[in-house]
Amino acid sequence: MKKLVSILGICGAFTLAACDSNAGAQNGDTVIIDFAGFDNGVQFAGGTAENYPLVLGSGQFVPGFEEQLVGAKVGDQRDVNVRFPDNYVPELAGHEVVFKVTIKEIQSAQAEAPAEAPAEAQ
Repeated sequence: MKKLVSILGICGAFTLAACDSNAGAQNGDTVIIDFAGFDNGVQFAGGTAENYPLVLGSGQFVPGFEEQLVGAKVGDQRDVNVRFPDNYVPELAGHEVVFKVTIKEIQSAQAEAPAEAPAEAQ
């Protein structure tokens, strides 16, 4: 009976982990994305990439971009609305633009974290 309870506990833990993964991308996760940027409906140079690995919360993109991908799931397509800073390249400085983003893959930060080494016996 104890073995059955242990097995059920393990299965339950796997079920809970699967439920947590349904929360979508979280800060610290790497999302693999395709994106294209549009200024007044016109795609702009340098605003497009495919299979781009972005760590959410890294601050790598324009402020507001990464935050709009939190909760996204594989296959989601999102319109990310951001305003470029005034000190950005002159052609886009201060412009409000839309990035059309497709989430292709999510690499969980939790899955990538190394396990702690067991304490040495003394």
